[in-house]
Amino acid sequence: SSRSVLGKMGVVALILLLSLFVESVGGVSGSKLSIHTSMGSNSWKIIREGKPRLVKLLDTFSPAKEIKATVPGIIVVGRIYQPSQPETGDPVKMAQKWWAAVNHTILQYPDVDYWEGYNEPNTATVQAMQWLAQFEAERVKILAQHNRKASIGNFGAGGPDVTHAPRVTSFYPAITAAQQHHGILGLHEYSAPNMSSLYSGTTCGGSGWLMGRYRKLVNEYLKPAGKMLPIVISENGIDNGECFQTKACPPGDTGGGYKKLCGWWAKNGHPDCYSTYMKELAWYDEVMQCDEYILGSTIFCLEIAGDWDSFDIGPLTPQFIKYLNGKKDVSRA
Repeated sequence: SSRSVLGKMGVVALILLLSLFVESVGGVSGSKLSIHTSMGSNSWKIIREGKPRLVKLLDTFSPAKEIKATVPGIIVVGRIYQPSQPETGDPVKMAQKWWAAVNHTILQYPDVDYWEGYNEPNTATVQAMQWLAQFEAERVKILAQHNRKASIGNFGAGGPDVTHAPRVTSFYPAITAAQQHHGILGLHEYSAPNMSSLYSGTTCGGSGWLMGRYRKLVNEYLKPAGKMLPIVISENGIDNGECFQTKACPPGDTGGGYKKLCGWWAKNGHPDCYSTYMKELAWYDEVMQCDEYILGSTIFCLEIAGDWDSFDIGPLTPQFIKYLNGKKDVSRA
């Protein structure tokens, strides 16, 4: 059928696009893990010594040029924090308003490869997804007119709801625009108390409702519909805000990052909190290694201002660098 032909063409196009990424990546770590950062001494140490394949910058974009000089082939994703994310009114006009607010910054930093828009937008209804699809499609086109590329989506953990097909398919117009203009899809994945909580199946064949959820979206929707894009998991980690879903956390543990679990891990035979978290992250890396379409995933967070200390992976810096160096660059194997 014409649909199957289009689907095959989409897969071929994606393979060609991914091959370009692989060719551009030389001398980088084979790990798909990296950092979500506003840059500081630990971030620079990881960039210089660990050579990750991707980095996400929040509101600090001047280092992008030096990052690329330090790690040739690295992919840089940028997010501009916005205190307000209006999701009503004409979505095309709102995308133009977004551009008016951010264009000076985006045009100033050409070394950022992909620019995010709204962070964790509303995905709760079909109407919300339809609005977002039009907003994102216009944002993709505006960026393309200025020789820039978009990271679309950047949904919060658990979004979009893969059990509700109309919500997912309502976003397809944005994906089509991103396919046409060499964009990527951004997703967030968090879990607690373990990164493998609510994951079932084998490393390469399984999927999860929290971590590894991207496979449900890909296998049930994007691949069959010819809507594949390279994917960046632009936030990942342990977030105790997911405890209500797993119902496996210590009593009263309802928020914060991995550091909130240090005491609980110690009581359960894992006294070294940072090594324990590194093992959790390594498990997720093994899952992502199975999927060529995953460009990388940035751990939230490192050296970001605000009340994020329980998430900050600064104490993991030495062993994370060692881990990155220990992962062979599979693209050059």
